[in-house]
Amino acid sequence: MYADCLRAEAFEVTEEDSAENGLEHLLKGEKFDLAITDIMMAKMDGWELLDTIRKKLNLSDVVLPVIVVSAFDSAELEAKAFHRGANGCLTKPILPLARLISMAKIQTGRMRSRYNEP
Repeated sequence: MYADCLRAEAFEVTEEDSAENGLEHLLKGEKFDLAITDIMMAKMDGWELLDTIRKKLNLSDVVLPVIVVSAFDSAELEAKAFHRGANGCLTKPILPLARLISMAKIQTGRMRSRYNEP
């Protein structure tokens, strides 16, 4: 559902069913403008994926923005996400979907944040 919404906004989307499979793309040197990951996944969770992207692969938040998604909504979760290097944190279900699209556009430079206006 989320991938279809992003595709409708002309994003090229690569979907994987696990963090390990997604990580394989990065290990092969493939370039992406944005990563969106769920926190709760089997084997490697979203926190471990985020840590791997930031620390082991040394991909900064500018080189590869990461948005984390969780079913849980709390200020602590959002603070943890930003502390660990996430660029954004969304709660499932992401409604309205325009929030996901706006965040993706801002993180990929397709839309300027109102805070960046002159």
